[in-house]
Amino acid sequence: MAAIEIHHVSKRYQNGTVALEDISFCIDGGVFGLLGHNGAGKTTLMKALTTILAPSAGTIRVCGFDTVKQGKEVRRRIGYLPQELAMYPSLTVFDFVNYMAGLKGIHDKNAVYAVLEQVEMLPFADRKIGRLSGGMRRRTGIAQALVGSPQVLVADEPTAGLDPEERVRFRSVLSRYAREGRTVLLSTHIVEDVYQLCGELAVLREGRLFYAGTSAALMERVAGKVKIVRLDGEDGLVALQKQTAVLSAAYEGHGISARIMDENMAFPQAEPAAATLEDAYVYCMGGKAYGQRLINPSV
Repeated sequence: MAAIEIHHVSKRYQNGTVALEDISFCIDGGVFGLLGHNGAGKTTLMKALTTILAPSAGTIRVCGFDTVKQGKEVRRRIGYLPQELAMYPSLTVFDFVNYMAGLKGIHDKNAVYAVLEQVEMLPFADRKIGRLSGGMRRRTGIAQALVGSPQVLVADEPTAGLDPEERVRFRSVLSRYAREGRTVLLSTHIVEDVYQLCGELAVLREGRLFYAGTSAALMERVAGKVKIVRLDGEDGLVALQKQTAVLSAAYEGHGISARIMDENMAFPQAEPAAATLEDAYVYCMGGKAYGQRLINPSV
């Protein structure tokens, strides 16, 4: 039994907006990445997973329990860090996490101290929320999600806006938790986080599932096709974008270095480059693969 099973899930709002359209994939364990631009439907799917929203069609099961029919059982097994977690600035770190634990029916102060230690916030247990840095607030947020040792942890854009040191620290927390035999669903638009943590991922675009499978398989789709083209200036870059998918561009000295997709070997003089997950993601989301679906047929 998969930790999370999503079958033909759609979400349509009363105003006619379609947030999700026929989404299906499963998550067996470990850290699983959910990638997509802002507005792709990631947060809507997270809310459906955590029983905050009910899908308009389809079913979601967490640890075997239906999120609509058995919501209480799901909530007992899931921890959730939303993208925007309301915090009370006048409360201390300990009091806030203890309060959130109480909402889950957990009244054990030792459990609160334990999760604060997990996220390296125990030395700041008496500091007020209003005096925390952004990274410390996010660590406090993950602490409240970890109370009770849920089997499934759902984190929505947990590293957005964090400095590199805090992002590394946060990834370490998620990785350690997954190694303890639990499942972590990491929703993000930061490809580096997925590359560092996730062996498998799904990509959403405009409410649809664009890809589901391993990171390696997604990268294989662009392997041998990534090239580097040296340009004199921005006019050359504009012209290049009309010819092929430009994955990224960087200024170098007096020129521009552009990473491109050379699918038809139309740029024989271009320098070959090793494909990255970022290349594959950018290509799939807006390159010449646009409009095609790359879903793994076995999912």
